Order: sequence, then C-alpha cells, then structure tokens
Amino acid sequence: MELSPKLFWNDKTAPYGSDASFPSMSRTSGTKNLSPIHHSAPSNNDEVSYLEWLKVARNQSLSLSADQEPIQIMYRAMSGIGHQLVRLSSAYHFAMLYQIPRVWPTHNPVCHDRDGIFAIYNHLIGEGQLMVDIPFFGRENLFQNPNLFPRPNTTLDYQGQKRVINMINEIPGYGHAPGRIWPIEYLMQGHTSGKQETDYQLYHQLMLLFGHKHKTRIQKVMDITQFNEHIVFGLHVRTGNGEGGDFQNKGRGMNDLGDWLTRFVSLLCDYKGQHSHYFAKKPLMVYVGTDTGSVISKLQTHSNAACKIPFVSSDQTFAKEGGSVTYNQKYDDSNKCLNGWEDMFLDMYLFTRCNSVIAGTYSSFTQSAPLSFMMNKAKQQKQQQLEGNEQFHPHYFCDVGVDGDRIDCATTLIGWLNQTSHMTWGALNGTKQSMKHEITFPRMDQHAEIEKTFVGAGIKGNV
Repeated sequence: MELSPKLFWNDKTAPYGSDASFPSMSRTSGTKNLSPIHHSAPSNNDEVSYLEWLKVARNQSLSLSADQEPIQIMYRAMSGIGHQLVRLSSAYHFAMLYQIPRVWPTHNPVCHDRDGIFAIYNHLIGEGQLMVDIPFFGRENLFQNPNLFPRPNTTLDYQGQKRVINMINEIPGYGHAPGRIWPIEYLMQGHTSGKQETDYQLYHQLMLLFGHKHKTRIQKVMDITQFNEHIVFGLHVRTGNGEGGDFQNKGRGMNDLGDWLTRFVSLLCDYKGQHSHYFAKKPLMVYVGTDTGSVISKLQTHSNAACKIPFVSSDQTFAKEGGSVTYNQKYDDSNKCLNGWEDMFLDMYLFTRCNSVIAGTYSSFTQSAPLSFMMNKAKQQKQQQLEGNEQFHPHYFCDVGVDGDRIDCATTLIGWLNQTSHMTWGALNGTKQSMKHEITFPRMDQHAEIEKTFVGAGIKGNV
C-alpha cells in the first residue's frame, strides 16, 4: 500500500468525501454559528465550542440518508474497556485512512438494556456516532488535509447503495506486535501511518463527551479530592482480585501485593522528597484506579506512616475481595451493569486529567486514553519549554517494576514503545515490568484482510 498525498474517489463517491455531504452546523436551529478554527486539538477556551459542535454533529448522525452516508462503519466492541478502546482507535484510524467520516461505537448487549448494542456507549457518551471528519478544526482537520495525514491512493465504489462495514472486536489489517513489543525499526519506517494523531483525536473526543454527560459526578469527585489543588499522579493497580482466565494465563498479577504496595509507597515518598521543588505550589496526590477496593486503604496507611501523600479514588462499588472483576460480570439489572461501566470509564477519564500516569502492571486500560493523553501533554510541555514558559512537573507515562521498587517513565510514544526511559527512579538493578504492547497498529502484511473487508461490504475498488 503506497502512501499518496491524495485519496481519489470515483464519481459515485465524490459527494461523500466533500463538505457538501456533511450536515451544516451553522444552519441548525438553536445552535450558534460554529465557524472553523485552525488547530487540531482545541485549547480549554475552545473546548466549549467544540463540544457544542460535537453534540450537533452526533445528533445529526442519527438520521443520515444513504446519500449523506453511503458507507458506514459499525464497530462492535468486546471484552473490557481498555481492550475495546485500543481496537476502537484502530477502527477510527481505518476510517480516517479510507475517508469514512464517522464510526458507530457499539458493544455486545451484556447489560440487557432496551438499547441493545448501543446501550453501553449511549450511557457513557450519549447517542450518536463518533466524528472522524471534523470541519470545526478548519485547516487542521486531519480528514480533509492530506498534508497532515497522508493516505493510500485508493478508489472505492459503493455502487450507488448504502454499504455497512461491520467490524467485531479486531480490526482487519491491524494487530498487536508480532512478539510482546513492537520492533522500533518497524515503527520508525512510518508504518504507524499517523495513528498517534488519530488516537488522540478519538480519545479526546470520548473524554470530552463523557465529561459533559457525567459532569455532576465528576465535579463531585474533583471537589471532594481537591483535584485541581494538587499535582496528581494516576496509579492503576490491576491485581485481578481473584480473576482467572486470560489475566492469570498471562501472569499479569503481582507476586506479593502487600510487599509491592509497601515498596511502591516508599519509592514515591523518596521521589517526592528528592523533587520537592515541583510540589512547592501544589502538593502531590495520587488518584488510584483499581479492581480491588482494599488497595486504596492499604496505600493510604503506608503513606500516613511515611510521607503522608494522599491516595484517593472516586466513590464507586468494588467487587468483594477475591470476587473477580471482568467485563462479563453478571448483574441482576441493567442499571447496575451500566453503572459498572461508568465506574471504569470514570477512572480512565480522571487518569487523563492527571499530570502523569503510573501503570502498576501492563494493561490495555492504561495503554489506551491515558497513554495517549500523557504523550500529548508531554509534547505540548516540551513546546512550552522551548518558548521559555515556566517549568512544571514533567508529564510522564510510567511502568512500575515487577517488585514495586522502580519506575520507568517515558515522554514520547516511540520512547515508551522502545522501552527507552526518559526517567528511571528507584532500584536500577530491580526487574523492569514484563511489558506487552496492547496498542495496535496497521500491519502491512495483512493488506489482504482490508481488501476482503471492503469486498464483504459490497464495495469495489482498488485499496
């Protein structure tokens, strides 16, 4: 698949790739004129306008005609929230690559809600599709600007009929590393095809929508924890809590959770003491996302006896000790099921609001939106430092060593993928975390799968 600065459509697809097929935001009743602005990631001041644009666009996506949307992607997620998001990000990248303006996020109907496959994402982010083509961004709209996002030289013919591409769990042409981690040589050759940029655009959109729909609950957590008055590290501790199956088979648990927690608190206290200048204006606090409720109280007990770093979490329901937490946990009513997904997504949302994120063990949960957000924050911070702005605590994505006695932190995606740490703290002779890259990228050796996907949807053309 050769990359070309232009994607070619035949005469039947031309309206689909043009602005004419996208419902006008400015003419919608009751909505102010949302004119394009020139950036790909809105600043805080612009996010209100961007959110309003998204709300209108997603509402219109519920009832598009075949002429307005001749090709549609229906993505069916499976498994846990991190598992599905890293794959949804590949579906989103696929849509960007082949100029399909929207993606429907759906999920197996595990909550037995009347909304069926739409229930979970309707509950998390509201009704409607995810927007890939975002005219709101003006010249920095990746979908419309081939200079920002090169695409294959592709011809697609939907033959005058509406075509639906159904993707279930894995995305054709995308996959994990051939081994446990991606060879850096492969990634440096440009095979990521702009996926870091589309990942952040997707995750930013998801978090903005979730933040709006659940703003009352989020604000309550922010107020109780005094989130904005601290420099917050997000800590993900996935113990398994009695879970077997895939979690146990991959050896993702901790050998001795009690010792691990003790060593980690000592490690963080030492880090805080040696970097006190970063915490002079705002003290350090740790937001904990975990599948085991007792982890939070144990961390706080250890901290109270040492350096008194606050360890906090949101108000949510945890499974009983040893009760297991899995994506297919059975609930006696749909509301409890949906609230369980909301709890998980809330932790992920708050991780994206943190200064840095620390993964206790490798997990698709932290390798989805949290990883993407930390890399974007680090990139922006580097630019601000080049401009001479005040220096604050670096934005890190960190992995804790096997025994909890070291942390290895990255500030670039390539650095993290290559396990080249920007900063290591603790026992340098300690065992690094046994890493597995859950993040997925295009696989150039699976091009036939992409062709099969289009043919299966009744779409002809050269891809």
